[in-house]
Amino acid sequence: MWTILSTTAKKSPISLRLLTGLIAIELLLLLWGLLPPILAPMTDDSALWASEKLAWYLTRSSGAVAYIVLSASTVWGLLLSTRVIKEWVPGAVALTMHETLSWLAVGLAAFHALVLLFDHYYTYTLSNLLIPFTGPYEPLWVGLGTLAFYLLLLLSATFYARRWIGAKRWRQLHYLTFGAYGLVTLHGWLAGTDSATFGWLYGASAFIIIFLTVYRVIATIGSAQTMPQPKRQRATD
Repeated sequence: MWTILSTTAKKSPISLRLLTGLIAIELLLLLWGLLPPILAPMTDDSALWASEKLAWYLTRSSGAVAYIVLSASTVWGLLLSTRVIKEWVPGAVALTMHETLSWLAVGLAAFHALVLLFDHYYTYTLSNLLIPFTGPYEPLWVGLGTLAFYLLLLLSATFYARRWIGAKRWRQLHYLTFGAYGLVTLHGWLAGTDSATFGWLYGASAFIIIFLTVYRVIATIGSAQTMPQPKRQRATD
């Protein structure tokens, strides 16, 4: 499979984007299909799609999927520099998958917020969604989610500026992903009404990302220590 993707990447970047986009959509549909059984115990409504609570259920479910996709994007970003990814996945494919997951997370987060405009319980306006800490529900924790969205949008846009700012600076900018991930986790945990249900999700996601971060730091220090040092030339009179 990776051989096909590598050949596609060399021949047509557009085809590569379409192919990785289809893979991401398949993963998204799989995740979306897994959510109804999880959300089913939360409601006794037999006609959910005709219920006034539809917007509330949509924002909750899309928020959960957005968090899963963001976690996957963060994990994939941490794995990009590892030997496993470098040996098994072509570089162009790995980077495009990272970009695709990032934009999927942004799109789902936008949907997660915009659907609140149709909620009948909390009255949200467009300005409430755009300006942090001004909403009617948990303004502090929801505001952190708004800040995280802007940060994720900025980081996703840097994929298109990578050739101009350089790979090194691009990687440095993407360290901000940890901040965005932390804000989103706080937003979901403290503002979400399903924190008890999805506690395992937050815990598993945080554990994996912290583990990979520590592993990456240790691996970077180890490779720096084993790197051969240039020989010093003896000073000549």
